[in-house]
Amino acid sequence: MAGDDEQRLKIRPCLKSQSSFNNYPKWKHKLRENCYRRVREDRSRLLWKLRFANDQQHKNLIKSSLEVIVSDEIQKFKNSYHSASLDNSKFSPAPDDTIWEYDGLDEAYQGDCEEMLLEMQRIFYEDLRVEETKEQGSTGTWEDEEDEYLACAVFEHMTLNEKGGKEVWCPICKQGELKENCHLIYCTLCGLRLNRDDEINLEVLRNRLAEAHSDHLDKGCRLKPKFCVETRFTLNALYVTCQGCGMFEVVI
Repeated sequence: MAGDDEQRLKIRPCLKSQSSFNNYPKWKHKLRENCYRRVREDRSRLLWKLRFANDQQHKNLIKSSLEVIVSDEIQKFKNSYHSASLDNSKFSPAPDDTIWEYDGLDEAYQGDCEEMLLEMQRIFYEDLRVEETKEQGSTGTWEDEEDEYLACAVFEHMTLNEKGGKEVWCPICKQGELKENCHLIYCTLCGLRLNRDDEINLEVLRNRLAEAHSDHLDKGCRLKPKFCVETRFTLNALYVTCQGCGMFEVVI
C-alpha cells in the first residue's frame, strides 16, 4: 500500500509548474517583443505629433502614446486567447496556453509596465539619434527618408519666421510663399491661385495642408504625396495625391 502511494506521488503533475506564473517569462518576452516592434512601426506617427507639440506637451504625449501601444497589445493577446479557447473548447488546453490567462496579463502589466515604457522611450529616442550619427553620403534607409519627408512637410507648411508669425509655403513649387488678398490665395513664385472667401483663408489652408500630411502618414505610406490644382465644375481646387497608397483628396 505504501508503495502505491509513493508511485502516485511520483506521477502526479505539479500544479505549480503549469501555472501562469512559471510561464510568465515566456509571455513577457512576447509582449515586450510586440511592443518594441510597434514603437518602431508607429515612429512616424509619433514623430509627426511631436512636431506640433510644445515643450510642456512633449513628455505627456510620448508617455500616453506608448501606454496606448502597451494596452493595445495586451488587448490583442486577450482577444487571441479568447478566440483560441472557443475554437478548442472540446480539447484540453496545452500547458503553454496558461501564458495567455487574463490574470497573468493583468499582473504582468502592473509589475513590468513602467520598465517596459522606459525601454520603449529609449528605443524611440535612440532611433532619432541614429540619424544624427550617420556618415555624410551614406545610403539612407526608409527611416531616414521618412524623417526627411516629415521635416520638409513641417518646414513647408508650419515654419515660424523671425517675427514669430507663421509662413505657409507653396505645396506645389515648394519655394514660394503663399499670400492672400480679399479675393485670392496665391503663390509669390509660381502660378498657384485659389479663390478666397470668408470661410476659406490662408490660416484654413495652412491647417488643411497639415491635416493632409497627417492623414497620409496615418495610412502607413512612406512615399511623399504630391499636390496639384485642378478645375472641376468651373471651380479650382487643391488636391493631394499619392501613387503609393492611392490617396486622392481635396485639400481646399
